[in-house]
Amino acid sequence: MAVDEATKKRIDAWIKAEGRNDFGDPQGTNYAGGTPLFDMRTGRTRDRYDYILERNPQLKQEPAV
Repeated sequence: MAVDEATKKRIDAWIKAEGRNDFGDPQGTNYAGGTPLFDMRTGRTRDRYDYILERNPQLKQEPAV
């Protein structure tokens, strides 16, 4: 899924405001292989923003004004 620039900015601002790591998870989260983006079974790397949106679907929508 292609993530538009406005959504990327919203995600980046959320990460900073919430004190999350680069993957949107709590600070100190450990990952097998060092990153949650690499699937050792398939050898594929997924997009960071897709990963974050899958785990935090509320970030897909513009906040209500």
